[in-house]
Amino acid sequence: MISIIVPVYKAENYIADTIRTVVQQTYTDWELLLVDDKSPDHSCEMIEKTLEDLPVETADRIHLIRKEKNEGAARARNTGVDAAKGRYIAFLDADDLWDPRKLELSLSYMEKYHAGFVFTSYYFGDENAHPTGKRTRVPRTLTYEKALSRTVIFTSTVLIDTDVVAKNLCRMPDIGSEDTAAWWQILKSGVTAYGLDTPLAIYRRPAKSLSSNKGTAIKRIWNLYRNVARLSAAGSAWHLVQWAFRATFRRVIDDAVVNHMESFKRFITVRLSVLGLILQTVLYAILWFRIYYPIVSGPRISQDGYNFGYGIKLYFRGHLLILLIYFLVLLFITRANGGMKTGYHRPAAVFTGLVIGIASTNLITYAQLSLMANWLLPAIPIICLSVVQVLLALLLAYLSDAIYRHVFPARDTLFITGEDDDLAGHVVQSFETRQDRFRVMRVLHAGQKPLAELEEECLRWYGCVVICGLHGRVKKELLQFCYGHYIRVYLVPDVSDLLLEGSEQMDLFDTPILELKEYSIRWELRIVKRLFDIIGSAVAMAVTSPVWIVRCIREGDKGKGEDQKGKAESPIEEIRILGQGGKKTVCHRFRKDGFGKSLPMLIDVLAGRLSLVGPQPLPASLQENLMQVNQDYFYRLRVKPGYTGYAQKKGIFYREEDAETENQISAAESSAGQPVEHQTENKAAGSSRFGSFENQNALKMDLSYVQHYTPLLDLRILLDGCSRKKKQ
Repeated sequence: MISIIVPVYKAENYIADTIRTVVQQTYTDWELLLVDDKSPDHSCEMIEKTLEDLPVETADRIHLIRKEKNEGAARARNTGVDAAKGRYIAFLDADDLWDPRKLELSLSYMEKYHAGFVFTSYYFGDENAHPTGKRTRVPRTLTYEKALSRTVIFTSTVLIDTDVVAKNLCRMPDIGSEDTAAWWQILKSGVTAYGLDTPLAIYRRPAKSLSSNKGTAIKRIWNLYRNVARLSAAGSAWHLVQWAFRATFRRVIDDAVVNHMESFKRFITVRLSVLGLILQTVLYAILWFRIYYPIVSGPRISQDGYNFGYGIKLYFRGHLLILLIYFLVLLFITRANGGMKTGYHRPAAVFTGLVIGIASTNLITYAQLSLMANWLLPAIPIICLSVVQVLLALLLAYLSDAIYRHVFPARDTLFITGEDDDLAGHVVQSFETRQDRFRVMRVLHAGQKPLAELEEECLRWYGCVVICGLHGRVKKELLQFCYGHYIRVYLVPDVSDLLLEGSEQMDLFDTPILELKEYSIRWELRIVKRLFDIIGSAVAMAVTSPVWIVRCIREGDKGKGEDQKGKAESPIEEIRILGQGGKKTVCHRFRKDGFGKSLPMLIDVLAGRLSLVGPQPLPASLQENLMQVNQDYFYRLRVKPGYTGYAQKKGIFYREEDAETENQISAAESSAGQPVEHQTENKAAGSSRFGSFENQNALKMDLSYVQHYTPLLDLRILLDGCSRKKKQ
């Protein structure tokens, strides 16, 4: 058990937050000792009021010790040490706050190094304990000799194992800087302190606090040298100079250089993708200089023997321009397809973007060089280059992701959710599956907390805030608040947010205007998309022809019986669906489940009823049920249904039984006389009564595709695991 000791004096404005910061710890085997040092304010009343609001089992672990007279922080802490029942002792000042993982991480670090004394880094906070952006850095180990010239141990970060450090050494002398004196006496006994360089506390530091007075700090450290460490005047002066130098170095050099180095390190990590493109360009340069440039610049003789003379001759700048053009084209196409989103996309998605960029750039480059040579160049060299580049892209995609995760630790995440518990639960669960990126620390329901309290919580040390299921004023206020305070926000969009993604800004008036209309790609891209569908489906049918033959023979044998009309039953069934614009059409699939069940849909792609990529084709009855539940489901019919799609790629499918149930509930509510205005409000809010989470999520994925679809996006979806099958 960990005994947490908090001296209380004039802390009525802070003590409730301090108690909550202990209650919220992920490590739960603790006792909290609040030592009232005869505080003249209402600190004790505030403590008692706070305990009344806590569960009984939690309040029973919190003990208020009242002293009969005021004796100072040192003796108050000593009273707590004497009363402590735990093996471990942690100190916390009444106005400081802890990260929810403070005890857990400190104890794990202590066990890792078999240490008896652990301290951590911390953030500086303002009067309201809001981090100012400044943090300390601590060494991995600290001995007595080193501690004399650097005061880096902050009381509220300390954890001590009394099985290693004698309990009486934890008692603090009644002098100025009593905490530093106590650490010195522990280290002087031969104990080594281990520093965890992760900020796990917030040091509430008002602008005119005592510790910010440099003159007072110098006097106190001199007194410690002379009266605690028992150093001579010369020795004290020498250590004081070292202490002053380190303090100056930490404030000037560390703040000015190390913080910039951190920014530089982050910049390099984020730009690893650019470095990868440079390496790809280097590979192309080898091909250019060794194979293609000698051909382009050499004698050009046609097949009938006509001599066209020598080709182009380039010097340094010409070669540089050729390579620069290649790099820029590769950069543009790769970036447009998400190949540079290391850390934002999965490595497989980044790799897909890189493959599209490499293939497109090499195809364009090959055509460019062939024009320079007046006829087609040998294609084998650039094909071999593409293979090598793809292998390099695979390595870089996963290596960059690993480096990114190492440099950028998981963000402490605060969730603020609405009333849709299904949505909130699913989103929280999704974030918890990526603990390399996010650590879910707390989930708040906006309906249970006032807006001011939500904003106050956002200002804590969370690395990001996730907003899901919120609508109206609360959503708007929180977004503006987080943006105004430089807080990273992840928003789970609703349908209206997705529709706005397709809007364009008009610059016709003296005010910004967004034009929202049906997203429609240009006619030339429609032609490209249709050609892509025809060629892609034809190639897919040719490649999968053995599967067609096997399934037709096997299922034809099994289905030799006759249907009600006396005809032999076909292994392929016909399904009526609603196509683009709600037009009734049909699609096909094999009757039996198994590998390749949806392959007959490729025929529908060739016929133009479906596209290779688009929203999931739904039976007409299911689509109509969904539209009766919520008219928003009609928006997914703005484009042709697809053999595969954005939602299917993620393993998200519509559930017919949910749609039927929701339709029944909606009809029952209407027959019960529920006001139409209330029904409309629930629909806009995304209430689960007007669409299960699974169906609402599938709709959002489909609308995201509808608002952005292009042939390149289709290609990226096809390459990025689009053949994922429905989970049973």
